[in-house]
Amino acid sequence: MRYTDFHISISAEEVCRLLDGHKSTLGGELAEELEEMLPEAFERLEPQAFLGVGDTEGVLYEEEAEEGQEALYVITTVGEALSGWSGELFREGDCVKAMLADAIADHCLFQMDRQLREPILGLCRQQGLGIRRRLEAPQDAPMVIQRKALQVSGAGEGGMEITEGLMYRPVKSACQVFLLTRDRDQFFWEHDCSGCPDTSCRMRKGRPPVLEVETVDRDGQKRRRIRGHVQAGQSILETLRAWGIYLDVPCGGRGTCGKCRIRLVKGELAVTEADRSHFSEEELKNGMRLACRAHPAGDCVIRLKEAREDAFYIPGSREKAGEESLELKSAGKAGRKGVTVDIGTTTVAMELADLETGERPRIYTSLNTQRQYGADVISRIQAADEGKAKEIQTCIRDVLREGLARLTDGGKEHIDRMVIGANTTMVHLLMGYPCHSLGVYPFTPCSTERIDTDGQALLGEAAEDFDVSVFPGVSAYIGGDITAGLYALDFHRKEEVSVLVDLGTNGEMAVGNKDRILAASAAAGPAFEGGNIICGTGSIPGAICGARWNGQQMELQTIGGGAPVGICGTGIIEAVYEMMEAGILDETGRLEEPWDEEGFPLDGEGKIRIFQKDIREIQLAKAAVRAGLETLLAAYGVEARDVDTFYIAGGFGCQLDIEKAAGIGLLPQDCVGKARPAGNTSLEGALRYLREADGGAAVDEIAGKVREIALSTDRNFQQLYMEYMYFGEDEE
Repeated sequence: MRYTDFHISISAEEVCRLLDGHKSTLGGELAEELEEMLPEAFERLEPQAFLGVGDTEGVLYEEEAEEGQEALYVITTVGEALSGWSGELFREGDCVKAMLADAIADHCLFQMDRQLREPILGLCRQQGLGIRRRLEAPQDAPMVIQRKALQVSGAGEGGMEITEGLMYRPVKSACQVFLLTRDRDQFFWEHDCSGCPDTSCRMRKGRPPVLEVETVDRDGQKRRRIRGHVQAGQSILETLRAWGIYLDVPCGGRGTCGKCRIRLVKGELAVTEADRSHFSEEELKNGMRLACRAHPAGDCVIRLKEAREDAFYIPGSREKAGEESLELKSAGKAGRKGVTVDIGTTTVAMELADLETGERPRIYTSLNTQRQYGADVISRIQAADEGKAKEIQTCIRDVLREGLARLTDGGKEHIDRMVIGANTTMVHLLMGYPCHSLGVYPFTPCSTERIDTDGQALLGEAAEDFDVSVFPGVSAYIGGDITAGLYALDFHRKEEVSVLVDLGTNGEMAVGNKDRILAASAAAGPAFEGGNIICGTGSIPGAICGARWNGQQMELQTIGGGAPVGICGTGIIEAVYEMMEAGILDETGRLEEPWDEEGFPLDGEGKIRIFQKDIREIQLAKAAVRAGLETLLAAYGVEARDVDTFYIAGGFGCQLDIEKAAGIGLLPQDCVGKARPAGNTSLEGALRYLREADGGAAVDEIAGKVREIALSTDRNFQQLYMEYMYFGEDEE
């Protein structure tokens, strides 16, 4: 049966959501590009579906296979003209339109899926059948089922083809298989996002299930029990990482090494193809699964052996540290003491400081345990709005209490002051301020003023009595950590114009001197932190942090010097640069054949690869940062060549190869030779505040001097954003 009665409309909002999920970034000029493409998109669109009922012999996993089981096979396609449009545009060098064309095709496929509900329901009712389950390869059925679907549905006779790798032509096609039942009241036809392994899908949705984790040591003794939500799109491995539980994952979470083993104690976890590759049928029956491929569809309890707690590397720290504090040397008895704090979205860093000498004998670093409520600020704002604000506040206050105990040797040493730098959302969550207005336009903070309080008010009556100051912020997206950085680097006293860039998720940046300062925040996303990268990882031991092409293969540098387990932000920047120089990647971001489909292997075994999707993620991130920086410089009335120093903040800046970053267009070529790694400028600013008598007045002056440039409504930014999608150095 061939079905063509589709009614497709193209929504700019949905296309933007599929492209990168940031509607504010994709406004203006890009929206105009999309509008211009619509007539040709509709001309190219040839939506059709092929449906047929057949047997399931030899095409199901063992637990689904039943004698006589029939299925409805459905294939949908947008047609060759629209499917191939993106590739044509990439070959022409128009990467912006190419990515829009790709998103348009996906948007059409999603609509076709929804519009097939009534035809499928009608077909089942005619035959007195129901649907007991929907299957999609490879998570629910072997890929060979796609060949069966081509035969049974009649799509082959309709002009579609299938490759040896069991992929369809046209590429923008989809296959669904519905297991039929004689119970006509069953109609479970919907796609189940919670069980789908495509965690990068921007259409993913669903109520987060509750995961309970029992951890045991190597002797099988129970260590702890943790319970929380699995966020939309997260695997159990990602959830465990968010909770501060780390498994040994040499493959970077691709399902190939088989070491992220967990055991299902209660509930259900679908058996995946990767699970079958590493476990026997007996082990699968006993609940063994791979955490990196497990996506709970409902509440469940798992048990696992917990890895070492110190196997986490937090960039920017002076030493390797994990959830445990690192004592650099004895704090001694002399001098008044203070504590500096940097509360980041991902990590928290604290240092004990001698107020007289400025020496910092001890440092404590920890994951920000708020991560169990979401890896980004938006997730935490939403969780706070849903009644979790007190729990989230308790999380960060517990981290501060633990850090204080470690730094002061269980309270044996008295401290006089604590100074905290944090982004605006982290301050709101710490202080218990309402967060709702931070997450909705026009993104208004409850307060950005400097906070002066005391230890007991902040951490409870059991805390020591000491003064606490929190740096003032500027806006919802320019927080106190940036104010601290500007203070640490003496922006309020500089004659020359300087730039501060923090290449984190929000891409904060500032330009100025003692006369005036402009600041902005670009939605860079998590790509520079290993997020949204197929083999990406955080800055953990074994993460690829550097790469060099020797003419035949990549020579890799990893954190700690061990075997590679994935690739972090600096690693992918260097790898992209080397691939571009070697001709493996062109300036539009297109990988040459055969790597465009298979991904380019970085390690000798080919387990860690950079895929076309990863390149697009880096393009989006680097375009946002570079366009934001150029917009900021233009608003200030200077060019990159006029800037005296570019300060690159955080651990990312300490590791970043500036020439390679400029080589791909992330930073201006004029910053080479002028760039300086600035380390953790939030902590440096806090130390200065501790020791300077006029610190409060100085930081208030800086915060009051900073003016924010709103990039989302700036037409210049939107135009530059499209231009900087391309790779390569600046044109002369």
